[in-house]
Amino acid sequence: MGEFEELILAALPSIEVLIPPAAAAELGRYEPRRWSGLPEYGTPAQRALDDFPGLTAERLLGALELGVANLRLTAPPDVVAGLRPLPDGSSFALITSQGQSAMKTPVTMVAAVHRGAIELITERVRAMTGLLDLSQVSGDEAAIAAKHGAAHLALAVAVSAATLNALGTPTSTDPMAMIGIAIGVTALLLPEIAMPPAYAQALLEKRRAEYMGSSWRTSVPVFDHEFVFVEEPGITKADFTATGLVAAIDTGFAVRTGVAEGSVPVSVRVVLDVPGDEEIGHWDEVAEVSFTAEQGDARLGHGGMPPWPGEFRVRVFACGRDGDDEEQYELLIWPAPTAEPLVHKKTDQVGHQLRNEPVPERRVSPEAGLRWLAKLLEPAATITVAMGLDVDDVVDDFEEDSIAVEIDGGVVVIESNNYVGSRREVLERLSRNGKAASHYWNVNAVRRLSFARDGRVICSEEPWEEADYGDDPEVAAALEGLDFGNFRHTDAKGITAVTRFTGTTLPEEDLTAAIHDLFST
Repeated sequence: MGEFEELILAALPSIEVLIPPAAAAELGRYEPRRWSGLPEYGTPAQRALDDFPGLTAERLLGALELGVANLRLTAPPDVVAGLRPLPDGSSFALITSQGQSAMKTPVTMVAAVHRGAIELITERVRAMTGLLDLSQVSGDEAAIAAKHGAAHLALAVAVSAATLNALGTPTSTDPMAMIGIAIGVTALLLPEIAMPPAYAQALLEKRRAEYMGSSWRTSVPVFDHEFVFVEEPGITKADFTATGLVAAIDTGFAVRTGVAEGSVPVSVRVVLDVPGDEEIGHWDEVAEVSFTAEQGDARLGHGGMPPWPGEFRVRVFACGRDGDDEEQYELLIWPAPTAEPLVHKKTDQVGHQLRNEPVPERRVSPEAGLRWLAKLLEPAATITVAMGLDVDDVVDDFEEDSIAVEIDGGVVVIESNNYVGSRREVLERLSRNGKAASHYWNVNAVRRLSFARDGRVICSEEPWEEADYGDDPEVAAALEGLDFGNFRHTDAKGITAVTRFTGTTLPEEDLTAAIHDLFST
């Protein structure tokens, strides 16, 4: 180690203590912007100073200016022996602009008057960075980043001040020039210098502390019967043999869909702890696998993974892959050690085929034939059927936001956003000549399924699994096979119960036209 290096290292503690931690941490984390296609000007350190955030640079200048002005630090003459000021009579143009940093003009003056000085300072700092031992630095992410930034900025300030003081001109001894050059050199070199060893773990802990999990819904493109959740597209072909639904691939996982091309709706939940038992009754297939995140930046729609690498687990819930229902998925993701794939539920044909298992018969749910009507009326409506009556018999019972359509043996009334048909007194009147039933639902998932006969309401309940509809045999027959514990297509199930109880069929073409007219008024 030479005389110059010893001089610089001895000055570092008195400079570093002046640097504010917040600004030092910002400098320590600094990543330069990448401008392309723009003409280059000045030295690399000058360009780096211009690129560095102005407010942070000004905070550093304010903290260091007085201390640097009083810093008696001068490099040995041989350090600057190759540098000479411009000869007397030389001239140059200096262009300034409003709003630029106060340091830019002094730095530009040094570049013009002492050509090569900024390059010399840059190379001296570069050569000395290896003398800074930060291997034992510890603390949280901010503390380590601050130490990283402050130590290297103090080195650059010391080298800059010592070099420029040795030149001994009014231009070179301006503290703003010394600090500006030091900030530019540090901003230029620091992105090339590795963080202290403890930084990676501290950054991971910071990310984990800030990340509270997330959930979102999105529509995901499907290609060749699958969609993927990965950090980088890879060439690994997914093997769905183990689960029939999901498989780990490079930097993520793939999900096997029923549809070959297009898009599917996907809900995603990311949690930080191992989830408990999830309700799977309304899903056709549920399976989970482990996968590895290389960086922690995989995204699906507008949401993404926890922002750190590691081992994760994904549980995939799927329905509708056989084409008899709306196809949809849910992903539940959490950090977990690698483990064997698990299949929690397997009922669809696609999954059995992929697992090379005997394929079950295709099941058609009782409410499948009336899903079209429930979908047309989303998100709120009431369907009421009254037998033994015609349109004129019921119009006085309902309000203007309804439409009545005659059907074989009776009338069906549709309310777009009301629930008159679910009222006890109305059902009693509507059932005076036989049977009446209604199903009501709204946007808050409040529902009411009611049955009446011969002027009397038999039962009226919210249609959930535990609902008690009594022991009336016709009501029991209307509800048979309708799984209200599974919340998929609840309203189609309610409408199905209404038609079964009243013994009628709802004409799709007539009702579709009537609903269109109702919603267009």
